[in-house]
Amino acid sequence: MKPQKFLKKEKIITYGDIGKEYFVLAKGNVRVVVYQPGTDPKDPDLEKKKIVTKYMGPGSGFGELALLYNDKRSATIEAVDDCEAYSLDGSIFKTIIIKSSIEKRSLQAGFLDKIKLFDSLDKLQKLRLVDGLQALSFT
Repeated sequence: MKPQKFLKKEKIITYGDIGKEYFVLAKGNVRVVVYQPGTDPKDPDLEKKKIVTKYMGPGSGFGELALLYNDKRSATIEAVDDCEAYSLDGSIFKTIIIKSSIEKRSLQAGFLDKIKLFDSLDKLQKLRLVDGLQALSFT
């Protein structure tokens, strides 16, 4: 990850831009602005198209949606004060997510291998079953 500094009011992510990085905020606060669906980023009345404004502080991660969906940035993120963040190249971010997902699926499928009820299922059927699993907790 590469450290980056942003000055107060500087845009870190601009709505409509192509996503190339994932960010983790280390210091400072940011403002997130989301616009009405389908809003053109070059709309002269962009300010009137805001539907959500929220704030995030240190430890927050952002920028993943454009990377995961190969889409444009869905929000503008601006430094509220001087900020420090760490950025991760989008291709590295995707590789980490894919690897993590594969490992999780394999671990869950391995769990199903230990249950006799599922002995008649082949590997593909077990992986399909894993995709439908949900964690529950009983208290």
